[in-house]
Amino acid sequence: MPAKLPPAIESFGSYRAWLKEIEGYADQIAYAELLRAEPLRKTEYAGAFSGVLAALGLSPYEHQAEAFRAIEAGRHVVLATPTASGKSLVYQAPALKAVLEGETALFVFPTKALARDQEQRLLSMEKALGLPRTTFTYDGDTASEKRKRAREQGSLVLTNPDMLHYGILPRHPEWAGFLGRLRYLVVDELHYYRGVFGSHAGMIFRRLLRLARYYGARPQIVASSATIKNPAEHAERLFGEAFLAVRRTSSRTEREFVLWRPKALDQTGEVRRSPNIEAALLAEHAAAYGIKTLIFANSRKSVELIGKYTRSSPFAAQIRTYRAGYTARDRRKLEEAFKKGAISVLVATNALELGIDIGDLDAVVLVGFPGSMMSLWQRAGRAGRGERRALVVWIPREDPLDAYYEDHPDRLTGGEPEAAVADPFNPYLYPLHAHAAARELPLAKTEPLWRPELAGEGFVEREGRIYTTLKNPHRKIVLRGSGATFRLKDPFGKTIGYLDERQAYWEAHPGAVFLHQGESYLVKRLDLERREIELLPSLEDYYTQPLATTEVLAHEGEEVHPGIYVGRVEIVEQVVGYVKKRYLTEAVIEEIPLEMPEIRFATEAVWFHVEPEWLADEKGLAFAMEALLPSGIHALEHTMIGLLPLFVLAERADIGGVSYPAYPHPLPSGGGRPTIFIYDGHPGGVGYAREGAKRFPEWIAATKDRLQSCPCESGCPRCILSPKCGNQNRYLDKGAAFKLAERLALIYQGK
Repeated sequence: MPAKLPPAIESFGSYRAWLKEIEGYADQIAYAELLRAEPLRKTEYAGAFSGVLAALGLSPYEHQAEAFRAIEAGRHVVLATPTASGKSLVYQAPALKAVLEGETALFVFPTKALARDQEQRLLSMEKALGLPRTTFTYDGDTASEKRKRAREQGSLVLTNPDMLHYGILPRHPEWAGFLGRLRYLVVDELHYYRGVFGSHAGMIFRRLLRLARYYGARPQIVASSATIKNPAEHAERLFGEAFLAVRRTSSRTEREFVLWRPKALDQTGEVRRSPNIEAALLAEHAAAYGIKTLIFANSRKSVELIGKYTRSSPFAAQIRTYRAGYTARDRRKLEEAFKKGAISVLVATNALELGIDIGDLDAVVLVGFPGSMMSLWQRAGRAGRGERRALVVWIPREDPLDAYYEDHPDRLTGGEPEAAVADPFNPYLYPLHAHAAARELPLAKTEPLWRPELAGEGFVEREGRIYTTLKNPHRKIVLRGSGATFRLKDPFGKTIGYLDERQAYWEAHPGAVFLHQGESYLVKRLDLERREIELLPSLEDYYTQPLATTEVLAHEGEEVHPGIYVGRVEIVEQVVGYVKKRYLTEAVIEEIPLEMPEIRFATEAVWFHVEPEWLADEKGLAFAMEALLPSGIHALEHTMIGLLPLFVLAERADIGGVSYPAYPHPLPSGGGRPTIFIYDGHPGGVGYAREGAKRFPEWIAATKDRLQSCPCESGCPRCILSPKCGNQNRYLDKGAAFKLAERLALIYQGK
């Protein structure tokens, strides 16, 4: 039976043939694979939740029934299955049964939009069961009178970690009735809780469970996740409880997977058109045929550039951009317009990776590898929820990790997902949460939550209990982003978005061109006292990129492999200028000096040394040290950063690095030597560098292979050039980097 395609392109017979009809098509399709459907199977179920299911007119799939039986047995359960596999029902049915029995359930979603989406579904289910309204959303957008109703009348309360931390846990006596009857804690999108945010969330969840137990409840935890390698382990790390993982692979419909290689601009194929331009081309083609398409880009700037490149299209009205930093009102308007079909193409960051209901999609385009297999298939899974065949297009960026998968596309369609990483007892974050927990309820010295070796100062002991001396410790914790929040003000003084402190310094410094919903603004002023960024209309035909310096101050370290160290470091960053680049050609117009405030944070780094004689040749050791070594270690650092997400569940933006021809400070491994540092780009560190150190032999082998297999002669974005480089990729030597990687790979071969 022929595959069902959207009516507008049925005559082409396949998405692949339709894509080849783009005007100016130049053999961009480098690889294509048809991924067969793996439909889920229904099953008979007569357990504790069958009455609720029958009243709702639903029968479960096999994996749902398996999860129901585990919940009946009192187990904490994490469901790790693909997008659109019915995860929500696994927690909805038990929660509704709890309400019928006079108990409560707390639902935690990572974003407000997800909670609002789920609220509507639960309200309709309540109505079908003949229940009075007991479902309420409790977040930062909830009006004060509705908050009171949620506390007093709510049995199903939907919130997010931010509101849980700032608004519920500090005021837990007001929630005593709800917490004392808490039957289920539901945590959706568990894979989202990784890295720094996951480490914060883990402590928040543990604090919540502690208070529930204080009020006499022993809630069961039901969590759902995208497909990750370690769902049970990840859940156990976040909650401190043992979990049963229920896993399945499925796909409701067929998918055509296409690798779309950007058009070559020279005969060798070494110089290519920008992936953003290719995405804009696909956006216009999809809009022309009414193919409902979601385009994912990995940065706010890429989203805005793609939107800008479609502004002159006759189909521009059908294409919009969406990202974090827009106001809640603007985001909801875009979601609704896309769901109803008023917009046919939406260009977004990972803000739409999660399961917000935006209706059935025909196609998903991914601009660049999103940092993990998990994210790639979470995004791809947004298409193909109906009966029609779906399209997934991947456009590789100029990046070592993308180049790796471009060489091995079968590893995208057949590879396994990565493990999620989070550390609730992160030594930088733990003391903050320990103070918050002690303010909520004095800590017993025997509690698992109390770790005196990590706690630091500001605690006092009275009658065997630990108290905090801080008056308002909850406000000292920043759950998302870094530092203070800055408001973006348009020329009329209207707030159009938000940036955290680091984003403000890097993206909205004075003189920067700031892109918002496809429109260009020029940053007039960054007001540090009022935390406001004043924007002016911009007609410039260029965009800006910051120049920055980074220094690493190492304090302590341990040897993970011989010569490979991990330890606590302090990072000192400063934006010292910016460059202007032409749109489309990306040619540099000029470089302008600038001085922004320093940003300092403690984190964790992996470091190692290289020996100058590894580069010695017929010109002698002195030449190697003076000319090749600095550019060689700089290039090697770039390639290693680009490939680290192969081994840990991190995005490139989560990782930083610095190389020193001679490290100028004391080191546990010895200072004054050529040193490469690669560090977690978040305060406190989250385990990326440590995991990279453990897997250093594989990591350096992959680095050597990338440098060796890249066909360029002197280095390109697919091997040594980095979009994050603070000095615009100057002083890089691919040949020297390969020699160093080759020697290191030989040393650690088989270890």
